[in-house]
Amino acid sequence: MFSLIVAWVAMQLSSQFYMADLHTRSQATLSVQAAGLEKYLDKYRLLPPLLARRSDIVQILANDGHQRGQNVAKVIAGMSGAQEVWFQKSDGRIVASNLIGDASMAEQGMSSYADALRAAQQGRLGRQLVLSRSGGPASYVFIAPVRQGDQDYGFIAVRVSLEGVEQSWALSKDRLVAVDQNGIVVATNQPSWRGERLVASQTMRRGRTSSKGNGVIERRWSDMDFQLVRLGPPLNKSNFQMIEQDLPVLNWEVVLFADTAQVRQQSVWAALVALLLCVVGSGMFWIAGERRRRLLERIRQDKVYAARLEERVHARTCELSNMNALLAQEVKEREAAEKELQQAQAGLVQSAKLATLGEMSAAISHEFNQPLGAIRTHSENAQVLIETGKTERALKSLGKIVAMVERMAAISHVLKGFTRKAGSDLVPVKVSAVVDEVLMMTGPRCKQIGVCATVVQDDKSIEVLAGQVRLAQVLMNLMSNALDAMGEQDDPRIQISVMRTKQQVTIRFEDNGPGIPEDVAAHIFDPFFTTKDVGEGLGLGLSIAYKIIEDLDGQLRYERSALGGACFVIVLNDAFAVAGDLEKEDS
Repeated sequence: MFSLIVAWVAMQLSSQFYMADLHTRSQATLSVQAAGLEKYLDKYRLLPPLLARRSDIVQILANDGHQRGQNVAKVIAGMSGAQEVWFQKSDGRIVASNLIGDASMAEQGMSSYADALRAAQQGRLGRQLVLSRSGGPASYVFIAPVRQGDQDYGFIAVRVSLEGVEQSWALSKDRLVAVDQNGIVVATNQPSWRGERLVASQTMRRGRTSSKGNGVIERRWSDMDFQLVRLGPPLNKSNFQMIEQDLPVLNWEVVLFADTAQVRQQSVWAALVALLLCVVGSGMFWIAGERRRRLLERIRQDKVYAARLEERVHARTCELSNMNALLAQEVKEREAAEKELQQAQAGLVQSAKLATLGEMSAAISHEFNQPLGAIRTHSENAQVLIETGKTERALKSLGKIVAMVERMAAISHVLKGFTRKAGSDLVPVKVSAVVDEVLMMTGPRCKQIGVCATVVQDDKSIEVLAGQVRLAQVLMNLMSNALDAMGEQDDPRIQISVMRTKQQVTIRFEDNGPGIPEDVAAHIFDPFFTTKDVGEGLGLGLSIAYKIIEDLDGQLRYERSALGGACFVIVLNDAFAVAGDLEKEDS
């Protein structure tokens, strides 16, 4: 019962709210449409008095110029949009009109516009509504006297069809009518209502006004301060809200009928929502009560369980204390094992570097022995040249000796730097310098195999965030693997490309060797995985290189090279771009 009462109250309140909202919107629509009607007729109200002052129109009426008057009337009607323009003598004769035959009101007789003509004869602007005899749109006639001095020449009349107003009203979803002082519909967007009375003879019954006879409105009553009506068929299935607005200048009244079906539907929906909320609220209240009962029951049971749990917690506490002691001991052991593993890994990396140097030792020994022999030869030649007094040639020999010594010192310096342990700090490293060191160390072996190593780098100043030794070790591992793979290759080639992309630097290491099969490529970075024969490698080179690049906050991946062999891509952070970002953050 409470839910039903709430639903009924909600329906009443929502109905009043939606009726008020409908009234506000309809009142705004009515004001716009009524103003449009007034402006439409007001535009033509000024036309006859203005035309009556023209000398050519005076001449047409004075000289009975039918042909000229007909042309002028057509021009005025065409330019103003009037339905008919005619010139009439004071005795009632029609001089000219833009229409002929039954289409012309002037030729149908003065009875249809007698009131307007009578006002014009008195020197005023005559105006009169003319209803259509065939049920079409009504017309409005404006008649002005044509005078020059004290001489009366006749009248000029302009007839305007209300069809334009009805067409603009047809765009509105509401029903609109304009009624004259006699209650006759003169304009409407419902063609069947033209010429009908708005309300026929009325009777009162149970507080409602009913109509008898023909009329647009069948019943009329007030509800919640709103005027409601029941219209004639076929619109008698719903009630309409009636809103009126007077047009004092025309002595007309514009009436709007707004359909209340949507208001009734919205009110029903509001009542259903209120009813649903009441049902849901009652259900939630019942659920809350049921939950409270269960909660109290659970609290009682929890007190019983708490006592039992307290005993079990005490026993578990003792067990956990013992377990914590064991876990602490295990953590210490794991930390010690991890430290030993890191040391072993560092030693393994160092061993890998030394193993790489061991592979190059024969070629490097040959690289050293050749300059030593040349140094000995040039020194003996210099001694002989000095004894014979050929000083200039002796100086050239000594210069060659100095150049060879510097080359040997450079190789020795690079080997010394490569063999030392790498640090963990990330510092700006020039890529071109590291590539040159690797090419210098692997140069002897490249000569033995006949490998053509090229470097593609437009900008020699590119720097990355890395470590000199660690980056060199990665490139040495890649170079060593490439040389091993191209031992039996015809015209072996290696290409190292360095380029800057956005905030990163990409180093591509490519060769034209046999490449790596697809089923093997997924495992090349796994520790102890190798495709070499037993005794030729441990499978740690690429794994160590991958770990080093990962520690440098970079990426190392394998691709198929455009040269036909393998391609390893190294992506590192650009030192210049990172420094710029840090400066922005500091600012």
